[in-house]
Amino acid sequence: MGESKTPGIAVQSRSVRESRLAERMGLSPDVAVAVRGDLAIPELADALDGLDRALPWDAGVVVTVVQTYDQLDGLSAWLLECGVSAPTWVVYGGGLAGTPGDEAVRDALRDAGFTALRACAVSYGWQAVQAAPPRFA
Repeated sequence: MGESKTPGIAVQSRSVRESRLAERMGLSPDVAVAVRGDLAIPELADALDGLDRALPWDAGVVVTVVQTYDQLDGLSAWLLECGVSAPTWVVYGGGLAGTPGDEAVRDALRDAGFTALRACAVSYGWQAVQAAPPRFA
């Protein structure tokens, strides 16, 4: 009970979820995206599928996946060294044991001069926070 007996409906529902995630994250075919990290999250990989990739300093949107505290420790340096000037999404396993949580991610972004703007759910146990880069004079 609760499962569709029509495969087309299940596929359509997944497609709708993926397009909603892409829409929430500002991902569209006319915006090049830079990606850092392992895309082991199927919903995120599907939302990014088919989009043009760019270097971090040329991207319209940056998506970085943080699965460990070591990856988080290097995040602020990477953002600064790459000169990221686009809205940046940090995807993290906030609901998963042993992964950095919301406060740690926001602190790392703040250390790089970024300002957290909003958050969204990516999939079960995975969240994302969007941040704006520092303004350069």
